[in-house]
Amino acid sequence: MTTSTPDAVRRRRWRGRTELARLARSRDSVADSDESDDWLTGGALPPAEPAADDATGVDAAVPRGLRLAAAWSWRLLLVGAVIAVVLAIASYLSAIVFPLLAAFLLTAALEPLNRWLVGKRWPDWAAALLCVLFFLIVVGGLLTLVTAQIAAQATELGTQLVAGFRQLMDWLAGGPLHISSDQITSWFNQLLKVLQDQSSTIASVLASAGGSIGTFLTGLIMCLFALFFFLKDGRRFARSAIGWVPADARVRVAPAALAGWRSMVSYVKAVVVVAAVDGAGAGLGALLLGSNLWVAIMALTFVCAFVPMLGAMIAGGVGVIVVLATLGWIKALIMLAVFIVVLEGEVHIMQPLLLGRAVNIHPLVVLVSIAIGLVVAGIPGGVFAIPLVALVNGVIQEIGRGGRRTADAAPAAADGG
Repeated sequence: MTTSTPDAVRRRRWRGRTELARLARSRDSVADSDESDDWLTGGALPPAEPAADDATGVDAAVPRGLRLAAAWSWRLLLVGAVIAVVLAIASYLSAIVFPLLAAFLLTAALEPLNRWLVGKRWPDWAAALLCVLFFLIVVGGLLTLVTAQIAAQATELGTQLVAGFRQLMDWLAGGPLHISSDQITSWFNQLLKVLQDQSSTIASVLASAGGSIGTFLTGLIMCLFALFFFLKDGRRFARSAIGWVPADARVRVAPAALAGWRSMVSYVKAVVVVAAVDGAGAGLGALLLGSNLWVAIMALTFVCAFVPMLGAMIAGGVGVIVVLATLGWIKALIMLAVFIVVLEGEVHIMQPLLLGRAVNIHPLVVLVSIAIGLVVAGIPGGVFAIPLVALVNGVIQEIGRGGRRTADAAPAAADGG
């Protein structure tokens, strides 16, 4: 137990009076400032309260702002270290983590159907199994439609592709470039030589691609199993997870988790709308150009649109090649312009505004989150970035609302007491 000397007490009182005088001058300067500064303060500043400073000894010689900065710094470094460890573990276990995250997103998409079936007195296992079969039928049907249409037009595609290639060669020889057939033949010979020299590299790439296909199929099976059990026993999993939380914190953790889940469900619904708009735009463009494969282009664009930004580029490349082979290079350029409009609309309008509104996130945060996800974890990172941001954002907002409700209830309880 330490006692304060009279000199120490007088020094603390003098520092307190100095701080109060400084805050009073600060309030007066704000009140006399130009009204154009209100965009920063949001209007009149609330009355400032004197800051408590209980530092003693060596800490008292360090400015209070520097002490606060140091306190924030080590806490932020600790949080960053925890996030880095979590990301490292997730990267090491990516073959398990990504299928589980995909199953989590699909659960958010299929939960309304599952809930409706359970309300119709279906057993939990039957409702979950029907939802999984519905997902397989929809996705498998779309992919089958794309494959069947392209296969049905394969002969015509090959013939038109050869004719288009000949037209391109004629244009290179007789057009403004005046490229002779000898030059073209020389380029093809050089290309063949490069391919022969890189045969071992190409073989290793194909081998790794085959391994990736095996990994993908394994992850798909794990995703489907996880989806079934998430739909069937999701509420039981949630109750068990909440049971791990200390009893005095459950009253805030449970509503926050539910708010995060609802935010992610809103995101998934918005993604379906964005994908449908992308598919409709690409299919309509191909139809107006006279392509017989407009349904396949529409279905492929719809499926690929679930991968932010990159998916539309892949679908656009396939669609332009198909139109080039069937309708010529002029209409292929028009189809390319259609896909550019669709991609720009997705990136700059639908993704930021529609998804941002669905999850109550600023459009800039949406774009930055997608970019960070693509940089950190590639295509899977871009797919899962916004759902995770939506989940965390919903949890944080609910915690903030709960804190405000607690603060508002405290004076009322005191008055009632």
